[in-house]
Amino acid sequence: MPIEFEDHPFWDFSLTVYGAEGVAPACIALQERCGVDVNVLLFCVWIGASGRGTLSSADLAAAVEAVATWNREVVCGLRAVRRWMKDARTGVARDLSEALRRQIVDIEVACEHAEQLALGRAVLRAAPASPAGADRQADDAVANCALYLKRLGAAPTEADHSDLATILVAAVPAVDRPAFVAKIVQAVVGAAAR
Repeated sequence: MPIEFEDHPFWDFSLTVYGAEGVAPACIALQERCGVDVNVLLFCVWIGASGRGTLSSADLAAAVEAVATWNREVVCGLRAVRRWMKDARTGVARDLSEALRRQIVDIEVACEHAEQLALGRAVLRAAPASPAGADRQADDAVANCALYLKRLGAAPTEADHSDLATILVAAVPAVDRPAFVAKIVQAVVGAAAR
């Protein structure tokens, strides 16, 4: 029986952005290199890109704490099993193992959906009555990402800046890529200095 999830604009945003060209590999690369929870990263982008502004350190802490155990125990646990089944000799017929692995993918996505709903409840921000311009949305999304990377203690590289730009361009397409890269570098360097 399919799970009925409540509608939430953050999930809709994530599906659109994650499905854009280059975004999935950029998210996975940032997950591997910087230790980001992709759902939290997308949440940071969504808050800014949707005109909901910037996150305070307390807002970000509340969001991260709301989902940390779920992400670590459930989402990452399922991901580990799925990856193991893809590459390991399981002792189970390959076609059966692959069919089960595909079901795990579906469950993993449903668990990520649940995590995103928890993030949306952790920091309540109404959509603005009149949306901010693209530059303001871009600045806010970049500031939120920089705050998250600082919280993780990440020291982003040029590759990380490029991957963040890929995600942000998909989220706020009115801002060009070179402008995003410059904003990211400035925000990340500024956040590290504070």
